[in-house]
Amino acid sequence: MIQIFYKLRNNPTIYALCLCLFTVGFVLIANTSLDAKEHEKFKVAMLLPGSISDAGWNALAYEGLKEIEKQLGAEISHAEARTPTDQEEQFRAYALDGYNMVFGHGYEFQDPAKAVAPDFPETIFITSSGGTITDNISPTNFRVEQPAYLLGIIAGMMTQTNKLGVMGGQNIPSVNSTFMAFEGGAKSVNPDVEVSWVYVGNWEDIGKGKELSLAQINEGVDFIFPNADAAGLGAFEAAEIAQKEGKTVYAFGANRDKSDISPTTVIANAVITPNAFVKIAKIIKEGTFKPQIYTFNMLTDEAITLTYNPALKDKVPEDVQKAVADAKAKILAGELKVPQIDFSEKE
Repeated sequence: MIQIFYKLRNNPTIYALCLCLFTVGFVLIANTSLDAKEHEKFKVAMLLPGSISDAGWNALAYEGLKEIEKQLGAEISHAEARTPTDQEEQFRAYALDGYNMVFGHGYEFQDPAKAVAPDFPETIFITSSGGTITDNISPTNFRVEQPAYLLGIIAGMMTQTNKLGVMGGQNIPSVNSTFMAFEGGAKSVNPDVEVSWVYVGNWEDIGKGKELSLAQINEGVDFIFPNADAAGLGAFEAAEIAQKEGKTVYAFGANRDKSDISPTTVIANAVITPNAFVKIAKIIKEGTFKPQIYTFNMLTDEAITLTYNPALKDKVPEDVQKAVADAKAKILAGELKVPQIDFSEKE
């Protein structure tokens, strides 16, 4: 091309025409490239520690991912990754495939993210729970403590035995913080209440969850709050058995509304809404991401909230509902600080 321009330099008219064509072509190519970049698909992936059919932690995350697809027009993908090795491999695979952000939905995804993130500075890695922060890793803490505190008020005021039970999948800070809030809410209205804490040891063993919950019920517990993913289904089964035996036993749902899972036992829920996931994805899509802890709770447009089971709401006395509404109003006004573990420090 340079040689052609050199040969035509002595013919000003042709030379000028060629130069114009060359310039226009260059601009068109540049604009096409920029236009293509502007229309690149926003790609969001999610790694889950369990099945999206668990009716809990993983199901709610998948609902959030689908809402990201719907509201932000994102291209989405998800995969189960139960071991640290699988989690690291899946993080790397999605980053290599050009995903803009990858969720690791759980406290346990922090170390795998740290192993992969330095190699892919253009990908943002988000872990649900935890405190690990680097240039392209941030935790999103879905704090259900505030609605859990309200569940505690319900249990503390309605219990006939002054014995309540909580059941965790594993003994980790995010679960314990939720139980701390629940116990705080119960004792705020009933100082005499006792709360029994037990752990399944994993997130999948429904049988073990049922066994532990039955043991709590046999000890007099009449309200159970499981935060154990699929294993928490065992608590609902135990409550259903107790009801068939003539006992007044109720349960609560954690993270996702479980009212349809056990309509006769789940009286209310502490819920993470799909919009909580959309909010963090939108920050990244709009280019305003900063490495920090992103916290969502009832104060962030109620991305986290309390829901009643419509089929059982009439079982909750009006004075209890009023106490819950009053406490919620104080939380939203910043007048009531719910007891919980502080995750503000980096880990």
